[in-house]
Amino acid sequence: MGSLSWSELQVKQDIGWSLPQVLCHHCPSTSCRQDTSERKVKDCTMDGSTPTCAPCTEGRDYMDKKHYADKCRRCTLCDEEHGLEVETNCTLTQNTKCKCKPDFYCDSSGCEHCVPCASCEHGTLEPCTATSNTKCRKQSSRNHLWLLTILVLLIPLVFIYRKCRKRKCWKRRQDDPESRFSSHETIPMNASNLSLSKYIPRIAEDMTIQEAKRFARENNIKESKIDEIVHDSIQNTAEQKVQLLWCWYQSHGKSDAYQDLIKGLKKAECRRTLDKFQDMVQKDLGNSTSDIGNENERQCLE
Repeated sequence: MGSLSWSELQVKQDIGWSLPQVLCHHCPSTSCRQDTSERKVKDCTMDGSTPTCAPCTEGRDYMDKKHYADKCRRCTLCDEEHGLEVETNCTLTQNTKCKCKPDFYCDSSGCEHCVPCASCEHGTLEPCTATSNTKCRKQSSRNHLWLLTILVLLIPLVFIYRKCRKRKCWKRRQDDPESRFSSHETIPMNASNLSLSKYIPRIAEDMTIQEAKRFARENNIKESKIDEIVHDSIQNTAEQKVQLLWCWYQSHGKSDAYQDLIKGLKKAECRRTLDKFQDMVQKDLGNSTSDIGNENERQCLE
């Protein structure tokens, strides 16, 4: 026979359901018992009684309201990699409170990561605070004049360089018929089968732990698996992020992983990470194309 909490009973009474179950009180929380919180271990067996409850673990989990769950809430970890540090430690009845480390700031509510304060090349107007970036002095008019002079000199040099390069490129195409393919063919391999193994740690490094968890949830990783990964590296958020991404990649497989990772990052609203990932891939593919071109040119010279 199952059991119901008082709130569940009220709902079922309101809609007129029969109640064969036993009615239980909630496990005590801070509102019921001073400086303690507990989770359900075993259902009650008599109407109006309290279930068997056990305390939450100090420093690991907490509960700040009445409940009928068999698990306490996990304490939040302040991610040092993203500029956070502990302001108030997690207790049995209160979650961890994080704040920005010195020389970091966050100008939005509910910060999940802090941004490094800017350093001023020409002097500081206002120092960096926990909620605002440094305000810097602008360059003097003399510096602007030097910059303008350099730009005026560089423009014709760039134009001459591009013109000479274009002539050499045209001559090379005339000499080598195989080089007359479109210059827009910059991807030398099938991106649908691109291996993401070397990118996973670099992607994880750029994400916050909250973003990594959101990515896992949006891409059908079970909550129990996410909790298991977090628990296995409870004090190492960097490892948690890597393992969450590896879990997705291993369950997905290599085929079409590149396209689906892009879709998954969009779905999880990780736009900044998505842009950096695409830049990394394009750079690597561009280097691969350049290496192939250099090898062809070397063979021609031989």
